[in-house]
Amino acid sequence: MNLPRFFASSHAPIAFHFHKCPRDFAVQEEPLHAFYGHGDHLIVQVRKKNKSTWEMLTLLSQVLGCNISVFGYTGLKDKHTMALQYISMPKSYETQLDRHVPMLAEQGIKILRSTAHPHKLHLGHLKGNHFSVRLTKLDPTNAERISGVLLFLQAYGFPNYFGIQHFESWADHFKQNQGNKRIDRVLLSKQQSYLFNQWLSARMRLNTLVRVLSPREIVRHFKCLSIRQSQILKAQQHYFKLLNGDVLCQYPFGRCFYHYDQDLGHDVERLYTHRLAPTGLLSGYRALLAKDIAGFFEEPYSGLVDIQGDRRYALVFPTDITFHYNIQKIQGELRFFLPKGAYATIFLEELAGKELFNLETPESSLSSLLT
Repeated sequence: MNLPRFFASSHAPIAFHFHKCPRDFAVQEEPLHAFYGHGDHLIVQVRKKNKSTWEMLTLLSQVLGCNISVFGYTGLKDKHTMALQYISMPKSYETQLDRHVPMLAEQGIKILRSTAHPHKLHLGHLKGNHFSVRLTKLDPTNAERISGVLLFLQAYGFPNYFGIQHFESWADHFKQNQGNKRIDRVLLSKQQSYLFNQWLSARMRLNTLVRVLSPREIVRHFKCLSIRQSQILKAQQHYFKLLNGDVLCQYPFGRCFYHYDQDLGHDVERLYTHRLAPTGLLSGYRALLAKDIAGFFEEPYSGLVDIQGDRRYALVFPTDITFHYNIQKIQGELRFFLPKGAYATIFLEELAGKELFNLETPESSLSSLLT
């Protein structure tokens, strides 16, 4: 069953227009650590427009006459943005790269600055991303409502679904590498992400029903819960209800550990203060699995992918939020920071209270990849 999206806030949908294009959507990476300024790898900050990360790296490999595998990167950036991101390459390519700077600029790739580092960049070696988004066709009433929802999301966080551009970036990678042995891994990772989204939708459905139903009605919907367990869920003030056996993780990084009902007060307080967050399963082997009631909700999405598993934050907390409304232009400018792995499009959908982008099922998107 393909579950629909459930949202953190219960507000009615907010009307605005958002167009994914470099003029209205910008992202800038924040590295996990400062670069050393010396070493065998050239670190280049690029600004790209209307190109996916894979398309950019493919062009660079053609220009420099090297294999695409020599490049390092910390994240895959959406094609339809103005993105400032870091890439690495062996320092021996520096002179050759300098010769092609004007041509690359004509192709929408501008070299902003460079430095050196002892190590190649790797996916995920990133603190997070700063986003700037323009919302148009936004009337004053809805602009005021947005300000209120932003306060809610900053305080309580939002569900960390994989966004549509995650699946689009894997699709792009697939097309760039047909015949490559990594294709199977790409498709398995896509399935892994889809299962996480389905698990998160199932948990958010539980959260939504707990908010509106009585304990007895909850038990009728969820046979695995007792009246006492339903009462424990009802008593939690945070919209994301912790279940006995949930895998929690220190936030924004740290160790994972199990939640038990006897620790509820302590764990909920740390959830409120953004010191921990619940996690969901990235299905696969060697993954830490939820237990007890939480395990019951996780089991349908477990062990279905033959790839190394992991845990992923179920909630993330946006920071550095600013929102400015221009009543003359009937548009707003929104800036915010998200930790690595979180998607600006998901944040915007939480803000809107509705889905703004269509996400294909694995079956339909796989079919499109093979055509």
